[in-house]
Amino acid sequence: MLINYFAIIVVLLLISGLAIDGGLLELRQVRLQNAAGAAAQQAVYQLGRNDGSYVTEGLAQASANGFSNGVNGARISISHPPASSAWVGDIWSVQATIAQTVPNLFMGLVSAGSSTVAATAVARVLPTCIWIMNSAQSSGVAFALASAGISGPCGLYVNTSSGASMNVDASSFLENLRSRVVGPASGNSSTGTVTPTPRYGAARKNDPLAYITSPVFSSCTAGYTGVSLTGGSHTISPGTYCGGITLSSTSVTLNPGLYIITGGLTMTHSPVDGTSGVPLFFTQGGGYGFGTVSVAGTSGGVSSNLYLRAPTTSANGGIPGISIFGDRNWVTHGSKGFQISYTDIYDDGIWYFPNTGLSLVQSPITFYSYNGLVVDNFYSSGSTSTFHTDYSPLGGYLSASPYHYEDGALVE
Repeated sequence: MLINYFAIIVVLLLISGLAIDGGLLELRQVRLQNAAGAAAQQAVYQLGRNDGSYVTEGLAQASANGFSNGVNGARISISHPPASSAWVGDIWSVQATIAQTVPNLFMGLVSAGSSTVAATAVARVLPTCIWIMNSAQSSGVAFALASAGISGPCGLYVNTSSGASMNVDASSFLENLRSRVVGPASGNSSTGTVTPTPRYGAARKNDPLAYITSPVFSSCTAGYTGVSLTGGSHTISPGTYCGGITLSSTSVTLNPGLYIITGGLTMTHSPVDGTSGVPLFFTQGGGYGFGTVSVAGTSGGVSSNLYLRAPTTSANGGIPGISIFGDRNWVTHGSKGFQISYTDIYDDGIWYFPNTGLSLVQSPITFYSYNGLVVDNFYSSGSTSTFHTDYSPLGGYLSASPYHYEDGALVE
């Protein structure tokens, strides 16, 4: 009888031990999953800033959650792009995998003396291609589409916290752009198609290109004051142009390099080819103010054409990834310093003028690989554009997205 009781007690103890071991392994699995998720998110946070420390930061986050590579049987890997999962090969994603071999307390009596537990998480950068930076729109609407459309695999960020924020009229669409608006939904009067639904009350973000050093006006280049070209074909070179540039019914090729322009630009019925690596920097100096940038064709007639490609290096004064740069001191809240109408635009590059606005009228944008806008306010009428985020011409960790402050989220 005692032997039977003893056998029953041993069996019960083993069952209890197996349950305890199983519970401990399940708890360890939860801890591993949480740590893997935190590591993936921290890594993608750095990756979204095009920062090569994403592996180091991911490992540090795993350590902060109790797991260090090579310690207590833990093995941690941070992979970009993911080597497995549904996101394998995706350059916008980071995979964190944590495995740990742990001793069994009771199961070792009847089976293996240790078990391996593993967890994997994938986080993905959620790129933003349109940044509207005006924090308190004083007139008009910060972002407005009228019989216009924008689509693309990226996001729209509207920094406006009060007043009108976004209006997509009944004849317009904003599709496949993740929209975040700092202000409340009451500032949105959209009746057109907006998918997915915007998120209002979003966290405020800083200028994603604030880290870029601005060019500096020093003096006007000899012979480059009040340049006016009419008819025929012309080729011009980098330098500092004072008093504006006027182009009328002419074809102009821009040699590669930095163009510093004071007094603005007036361009009418003129194709301009700046595809060799050209940043245009609009500023003031030499006795001239900012002026305006006016690019115009004719409704139902001849269009202007603007072809631009941003430089990929800093050679010749280049600003990698930036094709148009408006001086940060050029402040025109509630108005548009850049006015483009009836113009076909072809571009690889970001347009950056965070304190003045952009107006597009019947001026669609076509991209070679990528484009982006960082502007004070934006209005588009009768124009349809599709944004792309293939930054591979720039190289780098994320195929070199120039933006800082990209969002990221766990996707697996």
